[in-house]
Amino acid sequence: MPNVTLPPETWVDLYAVSGVTVGTQIDVVNITPNDARVVESATQPTGSDDFIPVLFNGNIARNSTGSAGAWALCVGGGAVDVRETA
Repeated sequence: MPNVTLPPETWVDLYAVSGVTVGTQIDVVNITPNDARVVESATQPTGSDDFIPVLFNGNIARNSTGSAGAWALCVGGGAVDVRETA
């Protein structure tokens, strides 16, 4: 599966871009030096609130099975690897 590009300061719908079926549990790996934020939400988040965990380079975030959506943001731009959880 190709990596998902995160344009600067833009929320990206990880399910829509990756082609993974919504609700499938996914692993999201930050593959760039810029920090990313990942959030489970059916709709686009409205900001980069402090409560959203930061995903550092090489770190993995895993969402819940049945999640209604998954979004990522990288203020400086970057990319993540999205894959279905094995």
